[in-house]
Amino acid sequence: MKHISKVRASLLLGSLLTVCAASAADVKIYPYDGARLLAGQQFDLRVEVSGVTAGQEAQVTLDGKPVEGLVKTNSAADTLEYTLRGVSLAAGRHALNVTGAGTGTATMTAEAPTPAVQAKKVILFIGDGMGWNTVRAAELIAKGYNPSNGMSNGRLEMESGLSSMATVTTSSFDSFLTDSANTASSIATGQKVLVNGLSVYPDNTVNPLDNPRVETIAEILKRTRGAGIGLVSTAFGTDATPAAFAAHTRARGEYAAIADQYFKGTAKPDVLLFGGSNDFIPQTAPGSRRKDATNWIDESQKLGYTFVSTKTELMKANAGKLFGLFNLSNFNSYLDRVQFKDPKVIGDFTDQPYLWDMTQKAIETLDKNPNGYFLMVEAGMVDKFEHPLDWQRGVWDVLELDRAVALAKKYQETHPDVLVLVTADHAHSISTFAGYDNTKGPGNRDAVQVYQDAKFTTYADKLDPNGIPMVTPTRGIAVGFAGVPDYCETFTARPVFKDPTISDGGTGYAPNPDVCSEQGAYFRTGNLPRNTNQGVHSADPLPLFAFGPGAQNFMGLMDQTELFFSIAKSMGVDATKK
Repeated sequence: MKHISKVRASLLLGSLLTVCAASAADVKIYPYDGARLLAGQQFDLRVEVSGVTAGQEAQVTLDGKPVEGLVKTNSAADTLEYTLRGVSLAAGRHALNVTGAGTGTATMTAEAPTPAVQAKKVILFIGDGMGWNTVRAAELIAKGYNPSNGMSNGRLEMESGLSSMATVTTSSFDSFLTDSANTASSIATGQKVLVNGLSVYPDNTVNPLDNPRVETIAEILKRTRGAGIGLVSTAFGTDATPAAFAAHTRARGEYAAIADQYFKGTAKPDVLLFGGSNDFIPQTAPGSRRKDATNWIDESQKLGYTFVSTKTELMKANAGKLFGLFNLSNFNSYLDRVQFKDPKVIGDFTDQPYLWDMTQKAIETLDKNPNGYFLMVEAGMVDKFEHPLDWQRGVWDVLELDRAVALAKKYQETHPDVLVLVTADHAHSISTFAGYDNTKGPGNRDAVQVYQDAKFTTYADKLDPNGIPMVTPTRGIAVGFAGVPDYCETFTARPVFKDPTISDGGTGYAPNPDVCSEQGAYFRTGNLPRNTNQGVHSADPLPLFAFGPGAQNFMGLMDQTELFFSIAKSMGVDATKK
């Protein structure tokens, strides 16, 4: 760890970039101006100067002293780059200056460690795409209302017995709109990150794996206290949300590199339970996306992991390190696994665990570490189905997540050093706007009922084997999306998933004729560009529900980057420790 200043004080490590108007050269410095870091949190310092002439040099100083060890490169004839990896700062306010070939000045601050440890363990649940309106739709389905007085029959587990709650706003480094990669990275590092970037700053090189990195909460906890780290997701294993906590790349699609970093990086999670195996198996294996012979199923066991591939194997496992892959790609949706159960959809993956099974086994495994742990559990399929406007599959995956939250809350009753957090990475433009009388459907617009005609839902009248409402009530809800392509609406759930659009043979997309030919389906004109084939993320705020010690650090209106610092504060993290 390279400490480049001994100034002591408080808060934020914002680094860097104010370019003097008088300078012809353009100076960019990362971390960006105003970034906030923990004292001792490691990052890569990067200075890029463009528009220089031959022979020009830049001088980089921090707090008036030259920054030693900078590696100089020239990516083009008129550029200079200076890089220093593995930097950290002492607590306090700092000033960085670039002079010579271009001039830039910026200030930065590093946040002092929190002395009092409140939570030894953190379980962070992330519903991918689960904005406030998605939570509300799930609550209407799971609980409903008492028709005799109009009072709610209850709340979801994630909404009940709260210690605190907050509303979270999102943005990326390069847009007010976000994707899962940069939002999960904001939670993991406390930084604003480019769309599609995973826990890195920008740079001017083509290689997506050489960007300046910033240390994640998982890496800090592993480095400073030997804590256990767990990553669980119903999405494929190298998807953006789990990857943000243990991998670094400018391009979230570098799946093989992400898989490698799980085992070769600094976070080295003790528990990895995912959907897809296609990035962990050699290129010769059916379904593999790798371009080499790496076989992490075999190699992980040499590193001490117990490997499991079914629910039965998972629940029998008793290991210190656990690696599980339960599908070739994403998990099947909860509805497909439990209520529709089409064998052609499920295929060979007939023994997939529920999210609450993976949560339980992850907790059991990580509990063996006396130094505490950080566990991230993602309901990844919420987003995967809200994109193609299949709100039923998305919302029922929220109900599966809620059951996992219930398990964590029950565990917390006998483990008071556990902080449980439930939030999302970003939202979708979903809205419950009416009731729907399924006796008149499917696809019948006259079955959409508003105001007093909507009455109350009847989802709770019939439950599946897990006690979760069936998707075919007499009276349901009508749900729509604000940002959509052209597609055909039916309002009701279909037993087999269908994409809302198909290629129009050119550069755009058209409504899927298989959907448009269904009974009662009608055409809806979209409002997104014609080269967009599905719904998109929205800028809507997100919920955050907190339970247990440290919950008071999550309250009110919060920027998503603040979650990192609140987690660190709740755990008493001291990133200056080696």
